[in-house]
Amino acid sequence: MPVKVLPEIICAPATPSGYSALAVIRVSGAGSLDLIERIMSLKKRRLRGTRRKLGIISENGVVIDEVIAFSWPAGRSYTGEEMVEITCHGVPEIVRKIMDILIRNGAEKAGKGEFTRRAFISGRLNAIQIIALASIWTEGKETGNISGRFSRECEEFTNLLEKAKELLEGDIEFGESHLESERTVILVELSSLLKASEALLKRAVSIEAGQKVFLMGPVNSGKSTLFNILAGGKALVSDIPGTTRDGTRRNIEIRGQKVILCDTAGTGGEELDLQASKIVLDEIQELDKVIWMSQDGRERPPEELSGKFPEILEVASKCDLNPVTENSLGEHGEIRKLSSVTGEGIPMIEVDFYIFRKHVARRSSK
Repeated sequence: MPVKVLPEIICAPATPSGYSALAVIRVSGAGSLDLIERIMSLKKRRLRGTRRKLGIISENGVVIDEVIAFSWPAGRSYTGEEMVEITCHGVPEIVRKIMDILIRNGAEKAGKGEFTRRAFISGRLNAIQIIALASIWTEGKETGNISGRFSRECEEFTNLLEKAKELLEGDIEFGESHLESERTVILVELSSLLKASEALLKRAVSIEAGQKVFLMGPVNSGKSTLFNILAGGKALVSDIPGTTRDGTRRNIEIRGQKVILCDTAGTGGEELDLQASKIVLDEIQELDKVIWMSQDGRERPPEELSGKFPEILEVASKCDLNPVTENSLGEHGEIRKLSSVTGEGIPMIEVDFYIFRKHVARRSSK
């Protein structure tokens, strides 16, 4: 099997799509400095070292934009390679045209995580630092700020690792003269290290896996139908109560973010249905999201759910059959109208996966 040759120079927007005052396009790889000097018509070696330069990017005599290029030499950049960041106006058409020019001049569009992958290969980041970096998006998305909690956990784990290493090296070197109490200290440190590694692994897996979104509600409220629409899955749909018990799950991506979408058994059932509901309630964690569905939006989430998880998005399902009063209010804010038949409300549900915490915050501040 032939080995795939990786592109020497990669490029990608480093800022979100959409309109903004400024946008940043990142270019990395051997030859990046020459490439940017060429498309900005700069003097040779103008960007060597850590430099910045104001200039014009044009094509066929037509000015695309006035930009600023920030350069880093190999060994000094995020990726460890030659790297340039182009700051341009945040107009999607301008960003697209500059990307087209870069690609026509020898660069390739970077894949997801490609810049960080190169940083890892070059030794600029280690595995723990990459996991800590990923946690920034998780923490910021959920709390509205970056606490750096996981970064500190990674640092504490590294310190424990170094301490255990020193103790083991000392025991190997001076083992014959060590007292039993000193060996007890080593065992205690190794035990602490093992517990810390298990906690770190659990946290890292949760960051990598994506956030869970649970579809919950009484039987036959349309949970499995909505699941099929959002996930493209084949959850069994039936009017018979108790059809969903095991809970189908899909790893999906909505609006650029990873989500584990979870279909669940209807609440209010008996025997196996009741057991299935209890399992889901026990599984829900602090940062998970819950979408509560009920026909016409009149059935409130049960106390055991609201008590444990106060931030819930309430949805009035089957609104094509059961008209819902505009701006109905539930216990957790405005009730969203939804019809899986007509498609009404589904785009808003996708948005609400990420913003319904704000609805709750607004309601509680009134």
